[in-house]
Amino acid sequence: MNANGIDIGQAIKFYRKKQGLTQEQVAESSGLSVKYISLLENGSSKNISIQKLSDIASALEVNLATLLTNDKPQFSDNSTPYTELLFLKLQNLPTEKSEEFSKVFLDLFRSLENFSK
Repeated sequence: MNANGIDIGQAIKFYRKKQGLTQEQVAESSGLSVKYISLLENGSSKNISIQKLSDIASALEVNLATLLTNDKPQFSDNSTPYTELLFLKLQNLPTEKSEEFSKVFLDLFRSLENFSK
């Protein structure tokens, strides 16, 4: 399912796995069938409407534009699934909220570091 070099099916699969979701969970949240999600991810289905793609993006908690770009976040080899999930959640928040949450997390880390000394 290439649109300008973008494999939407692979993007769906990437973000589904990063969110720790099954195809069944994405299908249920998006109102689509498991078979359809599977066909998209495997590149067997070439047709998807913007509305269906938007529903999938909502189920994955990412912006529609995120699925339409090749810009997947790069994680280090030693990052954990929870670290990656936290990063993705922060990345998909509005900038102001992401900054606010990041500051809270950093304050929490500092407090925990001081507590453990």
